[in-house]
Amino acid sequence: KRSTRTGGNGGAVVVRVPPGTVVQEEVLEEDTDEPVYIDCGTITLNNPTQLVALGGEGGEGSAAEKLQRGVYRARTPPRGGERKRLKLTLKVVADVALVAVPNAGKSTLLSKVTRAKPKIADYPFTTVVPNLGVWVPSNFDGDDDDGTMDDVGNSKSKSLILCDVPGLIAGASEGIGLGHAFLRHVERCHVILHLLDATSKECVEEYAMINRELLNYGTGKLATMPQVVVVNKLDIAFKGADGEFGSREELEEELKKIMPHSRLMWISALEEEGVDDLMERVAMFVKKVKETTAAEERRREEDDG
Repeated sequence: KRSTRTGGNGGAVVVRVPPGTVVQEEVLEEDTDEPVYIDCGTITLNNPTQLVALGGEGGEGSAAEKLQRGVYRARTPPRGGERKRLKLTLKVVADVALVAVPNAGKSTLLSKVTRAKPKIADYPFTTVVPNLGVWVPSNFDGDDDDGTMDDVGNSKSKSLILCDVPGLIAGASEGIGLGHAFLRHVERCHVILHLLDATSKECVEEYAMINRELLNYGTGKLATMPQVVVVNKLDIAFKGADGEFGSREELEEELKKIMPHSRLMWISALEEEGVDDLMERVAMFVKKVKETTAAEERRREEDDG
């Protein structure tokens, strides 16, 4: 028995992803067939839904015969939906990124200022995945902010989210040592805490190398991010002939020659020397950076509007 029917439209397909997921469409260049990635947007708590492809439409089906009135007209065929190849990249959302060469003491610092329990050992590349921890102020009385998030999913609370990025080596910006997998997490942070090993003979060279890798990664945005340089391992530095520098003053003089700012602090993460002062200062600096960024975004919105 013939029924009056139309083709059915396809149902919506929803792919659930965590906040901080960057959506990119992969397209091939006509000349080289090399893939190029076009940014479609970022999934955040304030913008949790994004339409990336339109579904198909059903054809007219037998319902078209009711409208023909003796005149034959071809039925409108169904239309297929869009087909796209997408790249989904999750970037860790944190306030502060701990960046350094392997075995500089990032995991030790994270374990001292948060409740995180990263793997700690006296050999390089102990950390193989990013570790997150939450620092809470010492004067925290339980009356924190309301837990709301900003436009990119960052907490507005007084605490800080720290991301321990696995150690970087020369060539990280080109993918050596899983460089891209590590550096992409730094992009979502507000401040880079650049940790240096005071016992290393190449402390100054390592500082310069890390900054070169930040500059060479992607669009170079990482090199423009605010940094705080922290020299670690004061408890064992400058006490023997192994290190290149005989005193703190000598190392400080060499660092200031190549540092584009004056944010330089000294700690011993293992002995917790200077750690509390560091975190208080970093918290104030992050707050200032967030306020500046928010003001710039509002200004851009006003100019676009």
